[in-house]
Amino acid sequence: MLLSLRSHESRMRRRLALCDELCNSLEVLYREARALATSGLGMADEDLCDAVCQAPASAHTICAMVRDVVGSYNHLAELVEFDAGMDGDGLCGESRMAKVIRQEMFGAIDEQMARASWKQARWLGLSCDPKHHLQFKWQTAIQCVRDTPEKANMGLRPIVLLAGRVAEAAIGLLDPLTGPIAEERAAAYSTTKKLRAQIEHIRGLVNRKCDGLESEMRAVQNAIIKAQSQTTWLVKHLSNVGSEPG
Repeated sequence: MLLSLRSHESRMRRRLALCDELCNSLEVLYREARALATSGLGMADEDLCDAVCQAPASAHTICAMVRDVVGSYNHLAELVEFDAGMDGDGLCGESRMAKVIRQEMFGAIDEQMARASWKQARWLGLSCDPKHHLQFKWQTAIQCVRDTPEKANMGLRPIVLLAGRVAEAAIGLLDPLTGPIAEERAAAYSTTKKLRAQIEHIRGLVNRKCDGLESEMRAVQNAIIKAQSQTTWLVKHLSNVGSEPG
């Protein structure tokens, strides 16, 4: 029973650790997506060449901002996929947290892909695979920004809109009152606390039982030592009696 409780507690601790990792990943994704969404890239209708070349910096910086958002998003997607398989023993099943995060993030991707302008993102090497993982080709993006800035500006527009939608979803998932991670952490913490109390209770019972057995064993040992002492004395006494002159 104690081993079962410890195993359950270990799973809850892993769940808490995953909640922390998801929070960190969402915070990073929010910052990077928000930075791209508010950069002004892809939003200009006039002077397109100047818009791409001057704001916010060089072609390398522009492409790096897109790459960072893609990398952060994919890392988060991998975490929730891992969560879906971490309880493969069938004891707990997939958490609601993973389902909600996937629904929110995949929904954001689908929402932007449904726009007519999404195909323009491919000019900058951005695409989405069937598993909703984003693919970004750095060399394609660099070449487009440097050689055809007008086309790059149009390609950045759906990417910037996607970044804004992802940032919105990320901040909602981090809500300390209604967010799924807050709910999951609270449930895992509560379960861990109860399991720890049960484990300590069982340990206390076992320790008291062991202490009682130890006392009994010492009493038996003392009785054996006393009996051995008495036997030795009796043997010696009888030997002395046999050797006395008649």
